[in-house]
Amino acid sequence: MDSFCDLSISEVVASVDDDNADIILKTTDGTLKAHKSIVRICPYFAAMIDGNWRESQSSIISLDIFSYRSVRFVIEHLYKPKDSIDSTQNLGELLALVDMLGLQSLLELVCSTIILKICHNFHKPCKDCIDGVMSSYQLSSTYNLSDVHIKCLEWITKYFVKTWNSRTFSNLPEKLQQSCLQSLKMTINVENIIDLTLQTQQLQEMLPLVKWTEPVNVLVKDLSNSCTTFTQQHFHDILYSAKFKSLGQEDTWSLSRVETIILEAASNLPVEQTCLSYLVLEKMMDDLLKVNEDRQPPDPVYVDFMKRLLKAVEIRLIQRVGMATKCSAWDAIPKPKQISIMQMGFFNPIDPKYSTDKRNPTINVRRNHSLNAATSKGDPMPNTRAPRIATEPFQRTTLRSTVHSGRNPNISRTVDRTPGTLSPSGTSVQQQSNRRVPAAVSINRSQSARTPNVGTTRTTTSRPNINQAGVTSQRSVNSTVPRTASNR
Repeated sequence: MDSFCDLSISEVVASVDDDNADIILKTTDGTLKAHKSIVRICPYFAAMIDGNWRESQSSIISLDIFSYRSVRFVIEHLYKPKDSIDSTQNLGELLALVDMLGLQSLLELVCSTIILKICHNFHKPCKDCIDGVMSSYQLSSTYNLSDVHIKCLEWITKYFVKTWNSRTFSNLPEKLQQSCLQSLKMTINVENIIDLTLQTQQLQEMLPLVKWTEPVNVLVKDLSNSCTTFTQQHFHDILYSAKFKSLGQEDTWSLSRVETIILEAASNLPVEQTCLSYLVLEKMMDDLLKVNEDRQPPDPVYVDFMKRLLKAVEIRLIQRVGMATKCSAWDAIPKPKQISIMQMGFFNPIDPKYSTDKRNPTINVRRNHSLNAATSKGDPMPNTRAPRIATEPFQRTTLRSTVHSGRNPNISRTVDRTPGTLSPSGTSVQQQSNRRVPAAVSINRSQSARTPNVGTTRTTTSRPNINQAGVTSQRSVNSTVPRTASNR
């Protein structure tokens, strides 16, 4: 009988719900009896029965978050291992229970059942298996089912046009969606890049403009940019690929679909790829137009496409001729072709205006700008102009000379900011005019004032002198004694 087994460890015949059972398992919709000697095989139950837990005293184990059907299936598996799971079982709930109990043998059975019954053994996509693979992909990520996870990811990547265009895919967590995108990017190579680009465009056209497709649209745009970048970086390798060669043979009917993609990539190639692609296309055109009686003439549509592709690469080379001359692949281009491309690009590397010995005009403009900025701030710059004359000490000297020479405080005179010119006798014109002011003029200190410096002039007055007796007197200067610049 399937429900009974001969247990060598206990040497008794036992089954679930036996009258001799000594433990009770509570579920959400019922209870069932079992033997401690049997369920102790499970590490989870062994810890509860033999450990210092409440269940070890009462002989009742609560599993009230799982259904009676799932718990009974697991307990029956402990009595006699199962080799299949009937269709009435909830595999998601059963997987959660098995993962909690740590039953590795039953976990493998659940995984194989998921692959067979939910994922339909990963055949071509249908409506039911797409939803099943998406749910299995999420379950495998949650419970760390590596085998199921890898197979689901490979299947989603292979049929991404149909799988990404489903609501169940858009409902996946963002982390799982990014994993699908990265898995698809890792499959890009020179042989499948053309087909992958076409499929990406097809998916963009299939996606409806609704709310649930917004995260999928972001992934598709990212994939499209990756395809474009790969095509531009490996363009000359793609020209050698079997897929590109098939466009001129049995696959000419798909030429109209890839024509726009290839021509657009050729118009935006990097400099190094432009030179390499130009050499490849030149050789391919020579072989294509070579007369040979043993082979059929090439398709005129393919020949026209190759001519337009070569022209697009040549235009790109003319646009970037300045940088192209510095590439290593430029030396492989025949000399007449180099001269022709440089002339069409208005580039002459022998011209003196392209010489590196000439000072860069941009640097000169920056240097002049810095010079003007420093001049406007009043900061002298070396070797740019004559050194600035400090006039402030001369102002103070002239002021003291004027005050101590006995000027009349009622007469206000203006002193220029620049020092006075010297006369033949050694005295300045300003000092000679000061000697005409009568000396010994008394003035009270409270009446003296000094006007502020306005503009470039300064008004000065005489300064009184107070002796020890408190009598105010004005210092006098003998006007007959000549004062020179050195005396001052």
